[in-house]
Amino acid sequence: MANYNFKKEAEIYLATNYDVESGMTVSSTLAPNTSITTAGSFSNANRLLKVLMAGEVVLPSSFSNAQECLFEHGGTGSGCWLGVKTLNSILTFQMRTGNGTAGSTETSNIRIVANIPVSDIPEFDGKMHTVAWAFDCDTGTAKFWIDNRLVLSEATLDGSMGQWSGGNEGGWLQGFAAVAGYENDTQLATDHKTPWSGQVGSDLRIYNNQNIGNNNYPLRLDVTEDIDFSQTFTDKTYSQKTLHEQYKMHEASNIKMANPANFKFTIPALTENDLAAVKDLLVDYKSGTSTLNTCTIHIKLPNDNYRLDNCVLTNGTFIIEKLENLKLSIQGEASRLVKGVALPTVGRGTRSSSRTHQRVDHLSVSVDSTSLTEGIYSVSVELQNDIEWTPYQTVNAALSVTNAATSMYPSNFTLKKRILSGSIGQYVLSNFNSLTQQWKTGVPIVITAGESNQQGFQFNLSNCTFTNRNNVADVFTQAYDWKMNDNPTDLGSKIKFNNT
Repeated sequence: MANYNFKKEAEIYLATNYDVESGMTVSSTLAPNTSITTAGSFSNANRLLKVLMAGEVVLPSSFSNAQECLFEHGGTGSGCWLGVKTLNSILTFQMRTGNGTAGSTETSNIRIVANIPVSDIPEFDGKMHTVAWAFDCDTGTAKFWIDNRLVLSEATLDGSMGQWSGGNEGGWLQGFAAVAGYENDTQLATDHKTPWSGQVGSDLRIYNNQNIGNNNYPLRLDVTEDIDFSQTFTDKTYSQKTLHEQYKMHEASNIKMANPANFKFTIPALTENDLAAVKDLLVDYKSGTSTLNTCTIHIKLPNDNYRLDNCVLTNGTFIIEKLENLKLSIQGEASRLVKGVALPTVGRGTRSSSRTHQRVDHLSVSVDSTSLTEGIYSVSVELQNDIEWTPYQTVNAALSVTNAATSMYPSNFTLKKRILSGSIGQYVLSNFNSLTQQWKTGVPIVITAGESNQQGFQFNLSNCTFTNRNNVADVFTQAYDWKMNDNPTDLGSKIKFNNT
């Protein structure tokens, strides 16, 4: 009997794509295809401490070699190796560190061996990417990121590791001397030294014994059952009818390109700050830019796993309703929806032990420095991030499309504009009627909703415009439809979610 997936069984995890190297200082660099033994960052002392390495390189869309080395150091005593290899006829990316005994192919108390099919990594597209990996002997963990997306995260069985590499020489984008996991001077060892075929983009940056700026662990979200996600493909049909074959009335399909994926979900506002990352992705600029940060969203079901790559939060509605808890409704777009990919099991984001939902015990609204103390019956706030995906259809890319996996997917976007707007509904009262059928510009609007004036949603906005319209019913009402015209460099300072 078949097992079905139900929406109420879905577990949603969000992983930020923040800069892994943020706030760190480079200890040393290593040139491509250059061997290094026990000098500097690879000294005996440093190989006992945690380390992060990062660099830019092209990740090929196909490989002519069965094995290629991205980085390796040490050998069969202790060693690490990262690269692409064929395992059970499947092209696989492997990360290993710790004990390097030949023939050892599984994670244990003294080593980590983590594998993922290359087909599950959309960044293997023939383009330049930033790769980074970290080894921590104290916690016995190893992690690997591509463009700040956590791809692999695994730990030794007992949570510790003696050292992440031994004294044999190694290199960035090429293997040297002994190789972890293989007997010296064998064909397999030689194969695993094969230089990386992707074009190099930088020297390898090495950070010794420093705290990683952002691990980008998957964080489980509390969501309502309105979760939705999908992606469609563009079918550009062409006529098959010719002068000699008039009966060919049906057009043929030509599917090469995927449209941006869409998703939506709603999260509650909590007294705890567990879900602040969602608000930050919606509101804040990427550091030093005028664009938005991206994230990865995992949907875990009893029978399947899905992943949305390069997600952008394009719309956020702050839901403020009487007799309801505060909620934030999110809509967004993503580069790609992938099915059947594993969720990293080690290093998930931690949550508070309790979940306290924000009730609307306190609601205050001020328009043009006038507090609307009576008659408020509705309040809405919405932030729209208008993005445009960079054209991604090319002749060369189209020629290599054979199925959904090799289709052309969007990857880069531009933030074109932002709109922060909303509406305030109020009964027309004898002491609140002076602004009916009026409009104003350059006015402040302040809205606070939550358990108190210090918790929940807080909007402190300047330079706003509103138009007021009269609604005629059994009871006369007025609606302030407003939008913000200000351009703060830090919108997050104007919008507060929970206690952030």
